[in-house]
Amino acid sequence: MAAKSDWSELPKDLLNLISQQINNEVDLIRFRSICSNWRSSSIPIHHSNILPFKFPLLEFPFNIDSINNNTSFCNFSKCSYFLIKPPPQQQQKTLFRRPWLIRVIQNSSGKTKLSQFPLPRFDLPSPFQFSLDLNRFSVLHLGTGFIIDFEKGLIIDFEKGPLPNNYLFPKKVVAVTPRILAILLYNNHLVLLRSGNERWTDLLLSIEDICFFKGRIYAVEVSSKTVTIGPEDLSIRLVANHVLGGGGNIKFLVESEGEMLLVDIKESFCFDSYLEGAFDDAFKDALTIDVFRLDEKEKEWVELTSLGDRILFLGDRCSFSVSASDLSAAKGNCVVFMDDVFEDYMLCEKGMCVFHFDQGQLSPLSDYPDYLNLFRPPPKWIVKSCTPKTKKSMLSCIERFLM
Repeated sequence: MAAKSDWSELPKDLLNLISQQINNEVDLIRFRSICSNWRSSSIPIHHSNILPFKFPLLEFPFNIDSINNNTSFCNFSKCSYFLIKPPPQQQQKTLFRRPWLIRVIQNSSGKTKLSQFPLPRFDLPSPFQFSLDLNRFSVLHLGTGFIIDFEKGLIIDFEKGPLPNNYLFPKKVVAVTPRILAILLYNNHLVLLRSGNERWTDLLLSIEDICFFKGRIYAVEVSSKTVTIGPEDLSIRLVANHVLGGGGNIKFLVESEGEMLLVDIKESFCFDSYLEGAFDDAFKDALTIDVFRLDEKEKEWVELTSLGDRILFLGDRCSFSVSASDLSAAKGNCVVFMDDVFEDYMLCEKGMCVFHFDQGQLSPLSDYPDYLNLFRPPPKWIVKSCTPKTKKSMLSCIERFLM
């Protein structure tokens, strides 16, 4: 009988080669967690080499020379979304165990922390002496975005007053490792930086959202006209003409089951009803939301009548699609807004709300416990599954293997 092989002693070159073929971030985390030899021999997590990119702190009025001649910079942090579920063998049991949706931020120094969603704050037990071992759960990596790293190289002092309105910050960042960094600014300019080129390119105007899809950057204009940008030569190609009437003034691009979707939002807030005290009437039909599927062959957006089992999570940093069954939710066919998309309109407390297509109206997240509980403190079954670890934070496992 042949002796058993010691997998921990695989050659470092082979381990490194294997790790380069892993495209899923969670799978790479698990690969690196096998043992110290596997971790030290494998590549770091994907996109970690994007973090050294620095963003110039821009001032109004904006022009491309203000980017290329700027001497004040700040770093990016990576913002990743994970859904934690019971392992497959436990999912077959009749005992209900709700999943947990977390947002993990890793700054340019490698420091990792949980980032709470815009809900009334909750506090984990202090000290929380447990280690969250991802190998003991079923983990879905839902999406990744990038945000300004205000913890490193901070130039603006928030404690001395509000954020100066003369600075222009990125609305959304899309990275194609390691060739190109695309940044959508809050003035709807799309600027790009290619690796090895010190000068930025101010490429497009009137852009509402951007998304990385099938190896290219997709950008949708205010009119709903959509183009792609080639990562190598920055070539621009039309993929869809505008929808009839141009649609609304808020747009999101999101990938769902291998297809590109456009979420088009029209605001129709009734200020007269609000001033007269009829708060519910003012907000009941404040929004009209339509969802379209991209048909690249016909170069058009095709309107969908239903999302079926899918739930779209939309945010400024990142948007993604999840099935209701993965979330243990009763049904899908809705949109969850994760960030303060409607903050200026006071439509929902703390910015998080749900638009369910069956009802056709916007509602507070608290009206849907299945969705609200996703963002709450970790379920008891997760806490009980954690390994006691004195003086270790709940993210100690994630911190270790994301570095």
